[in-house]
Amino acid sequence: MEKAEPNDELSGLPEQDSAFMDWRRLDLNLLKVLAIMLEERSVARCADRLFISPSAVSHALGRLRKVFSDPLFVRTGSGMVPTARALSLERSLSLLGSALDAELETGGASASLETFEPGASARDLRVVSPGALEVSLLPALTAILRDRAPDWSLTIESFERRSYEGDLATGRVDFVLSVGGATPVGPLVGADTLWEDELVVLAGPRSPLHKAPDRITTELFLAQQHVYPLPWPMSQNYLDVELARAGRHRKIALSVPSYAALGNVIEATDLIASMPDRSAKALICCHPDLRLIRLDPPRRSQLSLLWGVSALREPAISWARSIIQDAAARLE
Repeated sequence: MEKAEPNDELSGLPEQDSAFMDWRRLDLNLLKVLAIMLEERSVARCADRLFISPSAVSHALGRLRKVFSDPLFVRTGSGMVPTARALSLERSLSLLGSALDAELETGGASASLETFEPGASARDLRVVSPGALEVSLLPALTAILRDRAPDWSLTIESFERRSYEGDLATGRVDFVLSVGGATPVGPLVGADTLWEDELVVLAGPRSPLHKAPDRITTELFLAQQHVYPLPWPMSQNYLDVELARAGRHRKIALSVPSYAALGNVIEATDLIASMPDRSAKALICCHPDLRLIRLDPPRRSQLSLLWGVSALREPAISWARSIIQDAAARLE
């Protein structure tokens, strides 16, 4: 094997004790070698991809072994096999690479966005959304989309309380609208806060609360019979979880899968419903006899817009993000 020179292509900062590793003192070129070696499992192929000599790769591997106190790769008859320690670093390197790619291409995406013409394009925009937005944000978003990009279609998927990192990173869905921080996010996911909602109560003329004060206590709230539009495939939302911790529960007389018939049900019965204030105000527009009542103490939650970091390279996705923000701003 060719002898590595002290000042080869990957010479860098001095090594340090791996018991305390400060990444700012690490030659980041070494991470490039490790990432490519994990893909190629060959010193020669790694060298070809990085346009350096095999001896430089070998020298870098020697330095990496000192840094991580591990062989990292073991030579076998079938090639260089990574150790468990090397494999444990593979995901972190992949996430770092994806995030850096997205940041480096932001300038190009912005330039492309300036020349992007949504009205001359066609696309299916896939958004995951909780049911409460059926009567507030989604109509506003659809109106903007029909006006500015009439050949686009909009597909809404029901919101579930789980991680959507894989769905967003692979482009299976374009955006996720998440309430109350219920969706875990990782390095591949970007997030904006669209607004903060206050949880309120809607009561119809047949409800005892229709003539109640503008704010009611939790005790009075719990004394009523409730209709519950399921926000995701679970029997409880964040309010119910909070109440359950104190050993308290709502009296659910009716559970429905969406907000479609909610206004009619409240108007025709003595049942009440709790929901975000923007959703409540939207329902009152169609059912003016309904009354909005606030809770004391107030309960608030944020609505977040999530997207895949790498997806913003596509001008259509960057534009779609801007019109979702625009639709949210119209409902302030």
